[in-house]
Amino acid sequence: MSEPWDTDLDEESGGEGGGMMRWLLTYADLITLLLAFFIILYAMSRNQEVKFALVSQALASQFNSKSVVGTSPGPSVIAGLSGTHAELESMNRLQNQLQSAIDQKGLARQVSVGSTGRGVEVSLNASLLFPSGSARISPPADALLASLGQALKSVPNDIEVAGYTDSTPIRTAQYPSNWQLSAARSANVVYVLAHVPGILPGRLSIAAFGRYHPVASNTTSQGRQQNRRVNILVLYSQVAQVAIGNGP
Repeated sequence: MSEPWDTDLDEESGGEGGGMMRWLLTYADLITLLLAFFIILYAMSRNQEVKFALVSQALASQFNSKSVVGTSPGPSVIAGLSGTHAELESMNRLQNQLQSAIDQKGLARQVSVGSTGRGVEVSLNASLLFPSGSARISPPADALLASLGQALKSVPNDIEVAGYTDSTPIRTAQYPSNWQLSAARSANVVYVLAHVPGILPGRLSIAAFGRYHPVASNTTSQGRQQNRRVNILVLYSQVAQVAIGNGP
């Protein structure tokens, strides 16, 4: 026969068992939340890989380094971006070749070469390429673009040619606005580059910004002259996949 105190003990034991089960459920919920949290962090890190690689390329190029932040002599630590180091080296060589071609022609004051987060950029003053208010390329400029094309064909990367104007309005029958003028200028530069042996036309694209995105003040004649330009940008392969829509 059970004693009264035996019943009380059983009830207490049952109560402790229920509490432990509730503790296990709480623990399982915590583990599930932690798992979801780390999955989200992993997904976010994957989205940032390309941006990290591009920043690394830009920094290494600015310091003329042959190493890239986040890479090692072995396999790439960023999955899917193996070859970034090799691309950076080829782009550095391209930049040197372009600078050499410009220096040989004595055009360092009118043409600049640099590295950006998107690629290697050549910026040409519009007065070097076109008559005022026109998109017709002058014969000396045609020869210059052909010379630059010899360097551009050394890499397989896509090339974006962008035209810019100053803020002075233009309203002619041929160019109703600066949009049309900047577009025609970039298109004509692309046309010349497309006829350089070794440059595949599929690598080329155009952009037109008109009076927008100035690099100097439009309140002075010197500033307006700087704003009238055509930029030839050799894109990093990861940038081209986004900007032009090319697949890997």
